[in-house]
Amino acid sequence: MSKTGASPELQVLQNSVAMTVTLISFGMLFATLFLGYFLVRSSVPMWPPVEIQGMPQFLPFLSTVFMILSSCTYYWMEKKAFEKPALGKVLWITTVALGFSFLGSQWFLWAALKATGILVANGMVPSMVYAFTWLHAGHIVLGLIGLFYVGHYVFTKRESLTKIKLMNVGKFWHFLGVVWLIMYLLIFVI
Repeated sequence: MSKTGASPELQVLQNSVAMTVTLISFGMLFATLFLGYFLVRSSVPMWPPVEIQGMPQFLPFLSTVFMILSSCTYYWMEKKAFEKPALGKVLWITTVALGFSFLGSQWFLWAALKATGILVANGMVPSMVYAFTWLHAGHIVLGLIGLFYVGHYVFTKRESLTKIKLMNVGKFWHFLGVVWLIMYLLIFVI
């Protein structure tokens, strides 16, 4: 019996439900932003509007590559963490490095936006680009905290590492990857 009196199966279910509710909440937050973006986009007579013309394209693409690769390395880590601990450690390091690379590419994106004169003060569309990217970057920081939580078990408390810990952090990390991919396609491609 666990410290809380709940069976291990019930704890797994509770943890899974808690992460699902968290993801639904964050999903609703981003869905609201997407709805606002669609409303603004549909009211603009020309797309892209003058306020965001010249927006950098390579940095968002690079950010997308980092997110996709980090999601893949985390997925592989989930699969290999128990059977090949050394490989699990390498995959964890790679996932974290790609997460920080994503944040770095976002920093350079904001600097490039500023350098091209795309500022929050220039109107609703530029401010939405910043809002999306800042909010997503904040969630990436939360995701990195989750990765460090899992890393603590991967590196120092391997006997306490559980699939539910890996799965819950993985759900959040993959969710962030999906949200970024949607953002990339809607804001920077279409």
